[in-house]
Amino acid sequence: MIPFLFIQAKQLKWVAFLLFSVCLFLLSLHPESDQPVISTNGPMKAIYAGQDGISLTVNADQQDQNIGKLVKLLIENETTASFFVTSSWLEHHPKTTKLLVDRAFDIGVLITDSSNEDVIVQEINAVKKILSSHGKINIVFLRAADGVEQDGILRVAESNGYLPVQWSVDLRNRPASSFVENAKKGDIVLLNLDSDQQVTKKMISILSAKETPISLSEMIGGRADIQYIP
Repeated sequence: MIPFLFIQAKQLKWVAFLLFSVCLFLLSLHPESDQPVISTNGPMKAIYAGQDGISLTVNADQQDQNIGKLVKLLIENETTASFFVTSSWLEHHPKTTKLLVDRAFDIGVLITDSSNEDVIVQEINAVKKILSSHGKINIVFLRAADGVEQDGILRVAESNGYLPVQWSVDLRNRPASSFVENAKKGDIVLLNLDSDQQVTKKMISILSAKETPISLSEMIGGRADIQYIP
């Protein structure tokens, strides 16, 4: 009888150990939506430049067809860019949205109304819902449409694991030729959607020969050499 009790006690010991291990494993898991995408040390600040490469970005907040043409131009020239979109733009341009997702362009949320944090979160969720219907789940980047580092956006970004990104070069008020001539590594460029497609194509061609455009994910991936808005 004693050997049986010994074996049973030994088995119970292993069962208890196994259950304890499983409990620890389950406690370590969190729903994907609750996990921050980005974690930072210190106060959250918006990024405006990197160190390597040049990143082209687009603010898709207007109802025109130039963005679709730009996407096709980028694909034809084997060049990438990062697109910041609103839920309204996504709703009006499902074909271009699908193309952006299928071609794995970086897509972030463009915040046009930062009057309060609830509005910001509502817009982020609306963008995520539309993109998820096209197969894109994760969103990393946020941007204020006016280029101003808004406290509300920073707080939402910090609490939800997003990364606010602005720009160091604005081609809406600067000639493309001037930018290409003075382009430097780490520039985050906001493209001018009103620019002639041939001008944009020529700029991309010249720029690519000088410094290969990279996505924001590539530029910010290491996070060691990025520059924050002071």
